[in-house]
This record gives sequence, structure tokens and C-alpha cells, in this order.
Amino acid sequence: MASNVTNKTDPRSMNSRVFIGNLNTLVVKKSDVEAIFSKYGKIVGCSVHKGFAFVQYVNERNARAAVAGEDGRMIAGQVLDINLAAEPKVNRGKAGVKRSAAEMYGSSFDLDYDFQRDYYDRMYSYPARVPPPPPIARAVVPSKRQRVSGNTSRRGKSFNSKSGQRGSSSKSGKLKGDDLQAIKKELTQIKQKVDSLLESLEKIEKEQSKQGAGVDQG
Repeated sequence: MASNVTNKTDPRSMNSRVFIGNLNTLVVKKSDVEAIFSKYGKIVGCSVHKGFAFVQYVNERNARAAVAGEDGRMIAGQVLDINLAAEPKVNRGKAGVKRSAAEMYGSSFDLDYDFQRDYYDRMYSYPARVPPPPPIARAVVPSKRQRVSGNTSRRGKSFNSKSGQRGSSSKSGKLKGDDLQAIKKELTQIKQKVDSLLESLEKIEKEQSKQGAGVDQG
């Protein structure tokens, strides 16, 4: 296993050192980093920190090959951001130059591991950088301006929505009135049928009573 030392300040070491950013260190361990990057040359130093790592090669040629071969590769669900620690790198998404690790760490590049962790927590904030939400005051001011500028149109919309509600309520009232009329009609028909049945029962009772009286007289 390679040494943990990756912060030597001599030019040869700096030019053959690879910075590996956006590394999922909750999953990827030092042995995994060495296994991935050892195919590009002999690794003499490897240090893994929260969200990033450094790999120290014997020479610059190996380091450049590793950058070319692994930059942009996805490991453990995250796309690696790899460059030579001593060189700047052009940002892929926007115009401009990303500062080199040496510039961000300081001109001397004399770092211990605590400072490296500190730097990465501030600059790369694992697992991902999320922009802070806008202040409440900024969110409120545009809405006030819109309320003033679009006052007339909003009144028109409000009036239209109210008139639409009235129209729909009158339609629903009319529908309810029709329903009531239909129910009333059905109830009237039922009442008529009940009355007819009652009359029939009364006739049957009268006939039965007459028949009973005739039997008694006989």
C-alpha cells in the first residue's frame, strides 16, 4: 500500500500529483483509489479525505495519463473532477479557468491533512453544493411590484371569476329546482297509487263484511 504523504512541496512532486475531487468517500476507500489509479503508473503516495483525494505518482507523465483517463468518470454515483494538483483546468460548463489546487491551497502548497479537509469542506462541500435560498425580502419585493403594475388586469380577472362563479351557482340552483320538481312529481304519483290501493282495500273489506253478515242471517 502506498504512503499517506501527498503534500511535498518540491516541484517534481507537485507536477506529478493528481487531485481527485467530488469523490464519494463514504463508499470509496484508499485501497479503491489505489486500485483505480495504479494502472497509470507507480503510486508513491495516496491520501483520502472527506470528499476528495490526492494520488502522488513517480513522474508527471503518469499523472497526466491518469487525469486524461479518469476525469469525468462516474464512481459510486458521482462524477469525478480530476486535474493535476499544480495546474489550472478549464471549466467544462462555463467559460473561464478553474483555479489550480496550488492556487487555492496557497502558493507554497505546504499543506497538512487538516487544512486540506478544511479547504474541501468550504470549496466542495460534500455531497454537493446547493445554492442558498434567496432571502425572504427579495422574494416579497417582486410580488409587490407585480401587484401594483398588474392591478387593473387582476381586477378584471377577479370580476370575471366572480361572475363565472355566480353563473355557475345560478345554473346549479336551476338544476336543483328541476330535481325538486321531478321528485315532487314522483311523490305525487306514488301518493295516487297508495290512495288507489287504499280504496281497493276498503272495497274488499266492505264485500267481506257483507258476506259475513249474510252467513250470519242464514
